Amino acid sequence: MKNTIEYITNNWKQKLTILVVGLFLGWLIFGGKSESASEHEGHQHASENVAVAATTWTCSMHPQIQQPNEGDCPICGMDLIPLDNSSSNSSPALIEMNETAMKLANVQTTKIEIGKAVKEIRLNGKVQVDERKISSQAIHFDGRIEKLMVNFEGEKVSKGQTLARVYAPKLLSAQQELLQALKTKNSYPELVKAAEQKLKFWKLSKAQINRIKESGEVLEYFEIKADASGYVIKRNVAEGNYAKAGSILFDIADLSHVWVVFDAYEKDLSFIQKGDEIEFTISAFPGKVFKSKVSNIDPVIDAKKRSLSIRTELNNQDLLVKPEMLASGIIYAEISQMNNMLVVPKSAIMWTGKRSIAYVKVEGGFEMREIELGESLGDFYIVTDGLEENEEVVSKGTFTVDAAAQLNNKYSMMNRPESKEGIQNLQQYVSMDFSMKLKKLLSSYYNLKDILVETKAKESKLAAKTVMSNLMQMKPNDVELKSKALPFWKEKYTGLHDHLAEIMNNDDIEIQRKAFKPFSEALIETLKSLGTGKEKVFIQFCPMADNDSGAFWISSEEKIMNPYFGDMMLHCGEVTETIIHEKPKSVPQQHQH
Repeated sequence: MKNTIEYITNNWKQKLTILVVGLFLGWLIFGGKSESASEHEGHQHASENVAVAATTWTCSMHPQIQQPNEGDCPICGMDLIPLDNSSSNSSPALIEMNETAMKLANVQTTKIEIGKAVKEIRLNGKVQVDERKISSQAIHFDGRIEKLMVNFEGEKVSKGQTLARVYAPKLLSAQQELLQALKTKNSYPELVKAAEQKLKFWKLSKAQINRIKESGEVLEYFEIKADASGYVIKRNVAEGNYAKAGSILFDIADLSHVWVVFDAYEKDLSFIQKGDEIEFTISAFPGKVFKSKVSNIDPVIDAKKRSLSIRTELNNQDLLVKPEMLASGIIYAEISQMNNMLVVPKSAIMWTGKRSIAYVKVEGGFEMREIELGESLGDFYIVTDGLEENEEVVSKGTFTVDAAAQLNNKYSMMNRPESKEGIQNLQQYVSMDFSMKLKKLLSSYYNLKDILVETKAKESKLAAKTVMSNLMQMKPNDVELKSKALPFWKEKYTGLHDHLAEIMNNDDIEIQRKAFKPFSEALIETLKSLGTGKEKVFIQFCPMADNDSGAFWISSEEKIMNPYFGDMMLHCGEVTETIIHEKPKSVPQQHQH
């Protein structure tokens, strides 16, 4: 019995101990957690409230749009999305992207290396007749064309072939003189020689003269024989016409050897030398590449086209190539003074004018960097500043990386850091006459821009000629500019002239728009430095123009009318800057003491 009581007592004590320990542990665990959870929940609600209050809404297509509330994009009408500020603490030039993200976005990089500077010069031209192979078929005596044996241009003729039959009264008299002289040839042989020489002078053949002497009869009609073989490229007479001595009846060309003449612009002339190899294709023979050498460079520039003729020669024994066929050529010119320089793929560049942008691979992502470029070398540019050998740049997916930078409010094409050089204000060195001419140039520019908006290639060429006419009145040697303004304008004038010439000389609207981009950028820099008078101008930008590298233009109104896309994306773009200048009233004078 005693043992039973002790067992019950001990068992009760154990259960009581376990109960107390369990209650204590439960208080520690559930009570503390509840308090911690409550405290954490309070912090969480506070954080959420802060996050909600700080949310910024942006447009995926126009990241420059940032609003405190959700809604629609005022430019394109798309729904706004929350701005991701997760990487706001990193460098503004760094966009974070790991290897997995790069693969998903199909971003590829290329290593910067030293390359051979070979400039790819593209030329347009056409096949022409070799002028040395053209012969003019003339008549050497007065006569009437009784019969034409060759009736149309393009007909093939052979040397000695009869081209026409002619009635010539003077030849009749000359034949009679010969027959009379033959009767006294024993007494007066000189008369026979003189009569024969007269007929030879009129290009009668020896066989024709012998025929007259042997038959003793006067030939009433005479045949005009071809002096050369080839194709008739021009016929100047018809049956029944009266032709005077020396008149050109036909132009005959030998097409077994032809010229291919290309137009080269002034900016490329320093890289083209006589003897350079040129590769070209002809539209009629797709896939076939012809090779030749530059045989002649014209010494005079065409005043209308602002180009120089570059000639090469082609052996055409099979006569496949015809005059006036269109050709496209390439000259690979080695720039010896620029060898052993860094080169970067064109696909890696987001071009913005004087300075350009590339994304350089760094630890943790890509860094936006402004670089300076030299000559264009086909698919590459020479790098003069901003990149080092063995660095890697984004060569595929550049726009994707830039779009990610824009969405994260980092430095990008749309959000560039301030230029180190800045824009010089040179208005105090500008005359009133120059300001008036610049205003006239700007007015014609607006007209050209409006026509590009309407996608009218033919009309834009005419508009470009008007702009060129106004620009030619502002030649650096003919304007009143002082101090730094004159060298500044000389530099801008050359670029404006060359890009405008490309618009004037091309019928392709896309080529015109491509040239309109650097022309606009040069004009924008001009307006910023030399002023706009009292004109208010809007600098506008489309990030999707020029294959997503972006392009600027100038407008007289705030409304977006895109000249790079026309109706396809008429209102794509934004106003990035508004310029209005007032010219200073006077230039301060410096007194000498």
